[in-house]
Amino acid sequence: MPLPRPACVALCLITALTGSGPAAWAVEDGACPERPPLRSHARPSPPAAENQPTDIRARELRAVSGGVSEFTGNVEIQQGSQRLTAEQLRYDKATGQADATGNVMLRDASGASFQTQETHLNLGSRRGYAGPSYFRLENDSARGDAERVDFEGPDHTRLTRVRYTTCAPGQDDWFLNIRELRLDTAEDIGTAYHTSVNFQGMPLFYLPYLNFPISDQRKSGFLIPSVGNASNRGLEVAAPYYFNLAPNYDDTLTPQFMSERGVQWHNQFRYLTRHSQGKIELEALPNDRMANGDSRAAGFYQHQHVFNPLWTGNIDLRAVSDKKYFDDFGDNLGITSQTHLPQNAGVDYRGPMWNFSARAADYQTIDPTIAPTDRPYARLPQLNLSTGLPVKPNRANYYFESEAVNFDRSVGITGERLNLSPALSLPLENSYGFITPRIGVRHIAYHLSGAPDATPSVTRGVFSLDSGLIFERDSRWGERLFTQTLEPRLYYLYIPAKNQDGLPNFDTGVPDLSFSNLFRDNRFAGGDRIGDSNQITAAVTTRFIDEKDGAERGRASLGRIYYLADRQVNLPAGPGGAAASDIVGEASATLLGNWHARSTAQWNRIDDHLQKYNYYLQYNPARSRIVNLGKRFSRGELEQTDVSTEWPIAGRWTFRARSLYSQRDHRNVDSYAGVEYNACCWALRVLGSRRLSVDTARNNAATQNSSILLELELTGLSKLGHVPDSPLRQSMFSFPPRPSAPAPAAP
Repeated sequence: MPLPRPACVALCLITALTGSGPAAWAVEDGACPERPPLRSHARPSPPAAENQPTDIRARELRAVSGGVSEFTGNVEIQQGSQRLTAEQLRYDKATGQADATGNVMLRDASGASFQTQETHLNLGSRRGYAGPSYFRLENDSARGDAERVDFEGPDHTRLTRVRYTTCAPGQDDWFLNIRELRLDTAEDIGTAYHTSVNFQGMPLFYLPYLNFPISDQRKSGFLIPSVGNASNRGLEVAAPYYFNLAPNYDDTLTPQFMSERGVQWHNQFRYLTRHSQGKIELEALPNDRMANGDSRAAGFYQHQHVFNPLWTGNIDLRAVSDKKYFDDFGDNLGITSQTHLPQNAGVDYRGPMWNFSARAADYQTIDPTIAPTDRPYARLPQLNLSTGLPVKPNRANYYFESEAVNFDRSVGITGERLNLSPALSLPLENSYGFITPRIGVRHIAYHLSGAPDATPSVTRGVFSLDSGLIFERDSRWGERLFTQTLEPRLYYLYIPAKNQDGLPNFDTGVPDLSFSNLFRDNRFAGGDRIGDSNQITAAVTTRFIDEKDGAERGRASLGRIYYLADRQVNLPAGPGGAAASDIVGEASATLLGNWHARSTAQWNRIDDHLQKYNYYLQYNPARSRIVNLGKRFSRGELEQTDVSTEWPIAGRWTFRARSLYSQRDHRNVDSYAGVEYNACCWALRVLGSRRLSVDTARNNAATQNSSILLELELTGLSKLGHVPDSPLRQSMFSFPPRPSAPAPAAP
């Protein structure tokens, strides 16, 4: 997979003097046309024009001495891939010199077209000049004008006093003013001298020298700087410099000045080989003035490697100098709320019969309020071996899972753990039902340090019987026909009890109750406990299958576990609890009228209340319109609403907003609201934002950080500023495409 082009190398300026095509500026209902793609690589120069025949058409021809001819009226001359039209043409056959006047249109061999009143060009050597010209580039992706164009050979063009823009003709909302522009189409390099970026008649910034690619090829040089302001950083100015070191690796160095803190240095190195790809990012802020002069830093390293079709490897290392680093320099809630950073490396084998993995895993705990005894263990190393055979119906299937891992930490019990889980099943199924008996064994053994018993172990047998039926009937919603199913399911699980309170707990807990977890063959997640069980799960699912295309348009499920005996193995240790689990359900639907819905619920039947629930509604009638509404509730722990929308309001104006609000704490968590104006060749986005910041070092003191976010995007050039992603691209969930309207019956 190729390394992507750096986003800001705007000065992708002149998209290459190659190709042509009809203009595509028409805008329908406020939508903007897609920009034609740039060439993905440099193209070899066209064959020398002097070795190709010359065709000339005109209404009148007058021969002049010495092989010179004059043509008048609808003159058209073509030599190789060069084509010139004019009202009058004087052509010297011996030298290839063409002097054209009157509505001259030159479509160059390199692909650009120039419209002028006067051109003097040697068609063979491509040397000459044109007067004041209007030009268009490949696929009409850009246009502009120049006071003079000098053709300096097959691959070199020099333009003087240039204006360049990607806006539609007649819409000069932004443009580049360039004193001199040199284009090398053989190397796909453009060099601009004394350039200013103008927006709505106002100069934004000035650059004395630019050296940039004019295709998708990368080129070393400065990227577009960014400017901003934040209450905890002050005025920010960043000026990234891009190093195109080789076709398969590059580096970007960014000094960022913050008036309240100092100068922070960012460096990103990327590489790509035949079998691997990776990225190294380093950040450093010496002597942070807002942190008592402390030096602060962060580092990230990610690597993926494919040794062969069966073996792969990966590395993910992350670290920061202090807990407040993400609070001060992160730009979204997901980053600032992190408490542990992963530090992992591993290799994986995926074969036709066996799967194997070896991993070394650790974490940096960046929240100092987390006690050492509550921090996760390092796994140094962790080895997994399991079968990878597909399940085959109506025949015996064999399973084997195993894990060997060494748990290490500075405090508490440490040691090694071995898990073994062989099993055998016989899935019997047909079109209307299934029954699957399964029998297996689980074994856990330890070799511990710091524990009264250094070598505890436990072995238990496991038996389960899963069964279900499928009933179908025809159903109708309006004019649409469906097949509705009713699928009752019974699942029995038996594991004999054995006291395990003396075993350590390295990584084991009780998973959240959900519909899929009703059918787990272990009540615990992790490898330190074998949950004793004598229980039956009763559940039912109904689906609505569209007869037109076979897609599932709706589904609802409900289920509950009934315990036939008290559970003796528990975390924390204690009595077994209720005779039945809470009732859990889930539902999803693609509704008519562009609505989608999804919900889950957990109902405590004993106390007769909802223990947990969440629901999401999405209204998405068009690509440019969306409304998301969601709520998450967990009794005594969490109650949040999440609402977001993006909606055109008038002309090219769009409203964009999101609110994540904690009803339990009666405070905003993360919100923003604002507008976007999209003029196709530029867009302006202005949003007001508030985000909750919790300081765990100060008794979880909460503050609301407010900011005004501004982003100006000049299409084909760059973005200035930063705002949150559009709700259309950052929707809370994804749904399948809505069903289309039935086709009208043939007359």
